[in-house]
Amino acid sequence: MVAAGKLNVGFKNNENLEQEMNLEPLAKKIHNEVYRRFYSYKTTVFLCGAGGHATDSVREQLNKELTTSWYSFHYDMFYPEDLFDELLFGPKHQDLISLENILADSVDAIVLIIESYGAVAELGAFASNNKLRKKLICIVEEKYRKKKSFINYGPLRLLKDKHQGHIVYSDYGNIKESVEYIRRKISEVKKSMSKKADVTNVVQAHHFILPSIYLLESVTREQLTQLVKFASGVDDRKAAALTAGAISILNKKKEIVLSPSGYRLSPVGLDRFNKLGRRGWTQHTYDTSAMDDMRVAILNWQCRGKKLKFKE
Repeated sequence: MVAAGKLNVGFKNNENLEQEMNLEPLAKKIHNEVYRRFYSYKTTVFLCGAGGHATDSVREQLNKELTTSWYSFHYDMFYPEDLFDELLFGPKHQDLISLENILADSVDAIVLIIESYGAVAELGAFASNNKLRKKLICIVEEKYRKKKSFINYGPLRLLKDKHQGHIVYSDYGNIKESVEYIRRKISEVKKSMSKKADVTNVVQAHHFILPSIYLLESVTREQLTQLVKFASGVDDRKAAALTAGAISILNKKKEIVLSPSGYRLSPVGLDRFNKLGRRGWTQHTYDTSAMDDMRVAILNWQCRGKKLKFKE
């Protein structure tokens, strides 16, 4: 297989890549030969609670329980800051309502721990969204079960009245006791609801962006957005949101670096990409022959000016 990072040729005019090379057939080739073959057996959970600065929060404790034991083979955990900070405040910022709908199509379950003012605001937003509340598992401290409060008489009552989502009352001082029950509720939600498996899934789009960067490095955010747009068929605004979320995840995983000419794979990213080519029990795989074909075609275009075309 052609090794990434060995040929640092770069594009002669990276800013005008879209005009020089038709990205649409490349985007569809990457989608059909790489991304579509990628399979993740894990359950995707969006975990909300206290902010990232609260290292001793219930959210952190629950995340640890679900990612450091044998449970880790079952879950992919994502925090709001993994996606929303970039999507809300990045250069192509999105409105929260649009992000809620993208999120609803992208995860198996949303676990929301009521332990901060931010979590209360998220509960109100999620409970009022027809799609999101069906995937919502709200964890409330046991001592507030019968309290007269906006939370109990507002969003929690809405969940109960609609018979949608789940409410789990738990001892925040010993969240371990509730882990197995929370896991069962996650499984119930996953069985009753579906998530999108294509590039429009915001927490899976990084599996499309990773090979795209491998093939074209270095490549700009705008070029990656065009690839996502052509591969998914969404409009410019949603493509920008999907790309921003994918870049945010890859940055957190330290799998990409931003150079003056665009994004490149880091050694960590290259290592993970190479592992994705091995067929194993995880079923994370791609067509290595197709990747070689694309890489050679792109290098011939870069270095020799040959017309970009791929084998059928």
